[in-house]
Amino acid sequence: MTFLDLLRPPTVVTINTRSEVIAGLTTFLTMAYILFVNPAIVGSGFELALTHALGTSSLSPQYQALVYTVKLGIAAGTAIAAAFGTLLMAFFARLPFAMAPGMGENSFIAFSVIPAFTTTLLNIGVLGPRAAEIALMVALTAVFIDGLIFLFTAWSGIRERIIKSISPNLAVGISVGIGLFITFIGLSLGGFVKPGVGTPVTFNVEAFRTPSSILAFIGLMLAIALYIYRVPGAFLITIIALTLVGIPLGLVTPPPSLVQLPTLSTSIIPNFPENIMWWIKLVSLAFPVALSLWMIEFFDGIGTIVGLSNRAGLVDVRGRPVNIERALYTDAMGTIVGALAGTTTTVIYVESAAGIESGGRTGLTSLITGLLFLAFLPLGPLAVMVPSFATAPVLILVGLMFISLIPKLNFSDLTEAIPAFVAIISIPLTYSIATGIGLAFITYTLTKIIAGRFREISVTTIIITLIFTIYFVAMLPSLH
Repeated sequence: MTFLDLLRPPTVVTINTRSEVIAGLTTFLTMAYILFVNPAIVGSGFELALTHALGTSSLSPQYQALVYTVKLGIAAGTAIAAAFGTLLMAFFARLPFAMAPGMGENSFIAFSVIPAFTTTLLNIGVLGPRAAEIALMVALTAVFIDGLIFLFTAWSGIRERIIKSISPNLAVGISVGIGLFITFIGLSLGGFVKPGVGTPVTFNVEAFRTPSSILAFIGLMLAIALYIYRVPGAFLITIIALTLVGIPLGLVTPPPSLVQLPTLSTSIIPNFPENIMWWIKLVSLAFPVALSLWMIEFFDGIGTIVGLSNRAGLVDVRGRPVNIERALYTDAMGTIVGALAGTTTTVIYVESAAGIESGGRTGLTSLITGLLFLAFLPLGPLAVMVPSFATAPVLILVGLMFISLIPKLNFSDLTEAIPAFVAIISIPLTYSIATGIGLAFITYTLTKIIAGRFREISVTTIIITLIFTIYFVAMLPSLH
């Protein structure tokens, strides 16, 4: 047996080394934007929680340095999680799928979980920046715990059974709603929208007189052009171009050094027992928020694996993806290691399709992608210097990937379409993925009851609905 045979899935007879290497490079270029976007998103969420904890609208240099340190930790954790998960996919699952912290999951953790945990901590007497720091650590500890649960459910087969018991339309509606939420975040970071006077939100009329917003708009047009012409690394090129242009304009400050030893400032390992203690306490106080985090992470993997496997022809005679159990184990292990390293949930990336289109069919594709992620590890300062106006165009367009799922909705059955619609509109408009998921599940259950189709509601759906009902009736006021 040769080294390449260790990377070959059962359905592939021979390996075209050149095509696999090109596919691995293509996949990396297509999804490397996460190395810059993830620190920006989680750092922004932590900054939001920190300003709330301090009761201020702006941060002093001391606390700006704290946010910078957090971003460095997220950058290092992102590179470690992406490299580990993708390399494990190469050698264990032997599939051409790459992994990295997921879009959607990171937004939820940044803008829902961390602020909610911070508010809960403030309510129980933890004051100042300590509340935001503990909230960040507990959010990442929750990711770690969820990873352990995923590992068990993958081993036992429970994960697939639960996923099949939830309405596919509801799952699609939640995904689309998350996509709109990410786009909304991009519009906000780009300076295009702001709180309105007499309206919840309005267009920022100053946007086209503000240099950073003008650059964000130009970047959006650049990203659109590159995306239309299917240029590999379209998002990465946009981020780098805007960052470089921002330097001479004084909008971007280069770090003293672009290379340094990884800063694992957000790793949950150093204070692991304390983090577990706070996780137990906060989950009991904000259980539905933690449940929403678990649900988003739980349902992410199966659909992506099925879609990519079919696209690559990596299915058995029954149409079942090859090595799906190993892929699910890898998904869980990536999340566990990523959380330990200090980053958000690690998932299989749909951008892996770019490598598949370039000829990737084996773990050799993942091996190349994983090694490239590993090589980025010392470049944390480079990732953190990227400004929000450079990532805004990418976030706006990332929403398109989620919106593309809409044709999968069953609009002919109103008991399925209405709850999905509630998820789609409530997640971005309430600026809370947890709230949107809760409203969608409650609407789904009530709609089925109204239509006299109670038998179609699974036990899992009923349990989730009851939990969110308790959340809205009793627990939501305690979070504010």
